[in-house]
Amino acid sequence: MTSSTENRIDEWIARVKQRGAMRAFAFIPGYPAHKTPNPITKYTVAVTDSKQKISRFFIGDRVGSNTKGRLYEVELTLRVYAPENSSGSSLLRAGALLMDAFEAEDIDRAIYSLSLSGVGFDTASRTEYRDVIARLDFVEKEAAV
Repeated sequence: MTSSTENRIDEWIARVKQRGAMRAFAFIPGYPAHKTPNPITKYTVAVTDSKQKISRFFIGDRVGSNTKGRLYEVELTLRVYAPENSSGSSLLRAGALLMDAFEAEDIDRAIYSLSLSGVGFDTASRTEYRDVIARLDFVEKEAAV
């Protein structure tokens, strides 16, 4: 059974996939890793929900001083793989485009932070990648006090 947070993230990714240059990118689940295409022929984004923390009975200023609810803190990793024979600067641009699209589609204002890792090398797919790490906070309201 999927949670409403997972549904929100899935809807968010669906909106990002339809935004401008993102239409040319392939989006895949991050696991299992053996499903990563080899060779990579176009920019590919592997999406992994790596951490989730739930704070129950959260009372906070984010939604109102008399509101109870739950705070979901999620860390999402968006690994951007570059096509073969692409340059490191094109991978930087691809990561920046993904960050811009992700931020533009933040209708819940859930982004706490976005960061872009250095260049890594995936030995399984034999290609370079960069990780976009998104830290997100989702609040689900309960009954007013």
